[in-house]
Amino acid sequence: MKRAVLGGLFVLALATALQLWVSHEKGRPIPQGKDQCLTCHAGVEGIEPGHAELSCAACHLGNRLSTEERIAHLGLVKIPGNADDLDRTCGAAGCHVDLPHRFRENIMTTMSGVVSVDRWVFGEQPTPTSAVRVTELGHSRADSHLRNLCASCHLANPKKEAGPLTERSRGGGCNACHLRYSDAARAAIGRIDHFVHAALWVKPEPIACFGCHSRSGRVSLNAEGWQEFEGDAGTAELRRLDDGRVVRRGLGDVHTERGMGCVDCHGSWEVMGTGAKVLHREDQATVQCSDCHTTTPSSTSEPDPESARIAKLEGTEGRRYLTIAKSGFALVNTFAEDGGTFLTGKYSGRTVAMKPPAPACTKHPTLSCGSCHEAWVPQCVSCHTRFDADGQMYDLLTGEQAPGEWQEEGGAPLSDRASLGVRQLSDGGRRIEEFAPGMVMTLEKRFHRLFAPVFAHTVRKEARSCVECHASPLALGYGRGTLEFDGGWHFTPRFPRREEDGLPEDAWIGFLTTRGTDSTTREDTRPFTIDEQRRVLRVGACLTCHPPESAPMQQGLVDFPAVHGRMTSQCRD
Repeated sequence: MKRAVLGGLFVLALATALQLWVSHEKGRPIPQGKDQCLTCHAGVEGIEPGHAELSCAACHLGNRLSTEERIAHLGLVKIPGNADDLDRTCGAAGCHVDLPHRFRENIMTTMSGVVSVDRWVFGEQPTPTSAVRVTELGHSRADSHLRNLCASCHLANPKKEAGPLTERSRGGGCNACHLRYSDAARAAIGRIDHFVHAALWVKPEPIACFGCHSRSGRVSLNAEGWQEFEGDAGTAELRRLDDGRVVRRGLGDVHTERGMGCVDCHGSWEVMGTGAKVLHREDQATVQCSDCHTTTPSSTSEPDPESARIAKLEGTEGRRYLTIAKSGFALVNTFAEDGGTFLTGKYSGRTVAMKPPAPACTKHPTLSCGSCHEAWVPQCVSCHTRFDADGQMYDLLTGEQAPGEWQEEGGAPLSDRASLGVRQLSDGGRRIEEFAPGMVMTLEKRFHRLFAPVFAHTVRKEARSCVECHASPLALGYGRGTLEFDGGWHFTPRFPRREEDGLPEDAWIGFLTTRGTDSTTREDTRPFTIDEQRRVLRVGACLTCHPPESAPMQQGLVDFPAVHGRMTSQCRD
């Protein structure tokens, strides 16, 4: 038996070596015309320039030297670019050799943040941050929960069948982003008399992001202004998604409304990663609003080789590009010229001038842009998760049935302003960011009230008003309700209080109380302290008499303690 197994492994290794030898010579992929593939597969159309110059075997492997089907198809890879063949296909010598490593460390491949938080909430690890990968899941309660409900949204999930990307696509290796079917290629699916090949494009379409990013944070939906809801939608426009959810039209992101798409902001060094190990979404996402909307742009005319190749493919080479402050990489669809900054839309092709931040923005340097400019974030203020030991689950990693089933029900989805909290920065500073309910639930007999940092992609030119921050119970983390000032502040919640902790169902913290970092899904974030709440409300008290545009409040933007110190006897605090 052992000898047979070793013999089988030897044959497999030999076949693999043969595939590589016949597909590449001297570290370069074989060009078209040096194979026998087109002897049978003549008349193939649709392959984009670049790949169209290669032998079929450069991507699909097999034996390019044979015209006998059985031998020619030995080791054939029907859909190249999946994680298990990446080193032999897209990442082979002479092709995209640096990408397999970047692919494997990509947060969209590892799902480290999702797995870490899930295990932490189940009490299976001490912190919500670790380097665990979704492909390393075991069969603990936390891991079975992920296997049952979450583990399809990662790039290593293979694409097994030909066809275009849809709302329900998950994973697919390189195809997850770069696959594009023309109308002719769609019409030719299943035909053998007229084969039109799908294309691979440097510019991923928004549908490539939708499959995974219309769940969880819902950013693909949010950007287009689609909101989940329950009950009467009124006169709002409705849309039924492929997975059965019904959404209504709300305010979309101003960038999306003007024809921009995901990759107009998120370039290759973000989407594919740099190869550095990252643990949470924000570790890989480096682009910030201030990289484009700035009065002091950072720019370069000498981008890195990858960015330069992309610029050439997209027709934007030769410019002085803006650069990302956190990473230094060029934004190759932007440029600085004659004292202004401009963006050429990757989808629209239009070039527009980018506006610098408003003067009020510079008066709030610790606030993230989204804290003021995001119109709403999707929120669910209660979750119901239970395990049915008698049920049957579909294991998303193995594709097989397994015993036990996790069942989840969310509360009524809401679309409202975010709560605000604090991220402690590595340099000792802090930044005010947006937070939304991540988990308000009892899980395995333990009650959790966790908020998560969020950037919903619902940016509007109009900013949150001063009152919506300084006199809003939702912004402060108290939840929805009435916050009144009559010489002192009083809060009446809208939602009932939970028996488990006495807080309103949608609250993060109690009125003029606080909680620690264990109230969030990150180790470096927290709600406002009591002192911070009092300082926010002190400004709110002034706003009950003085409009934001009044002289005292405008002076307060520069030096609030000095203005506050000049209070008259008519002022209340």
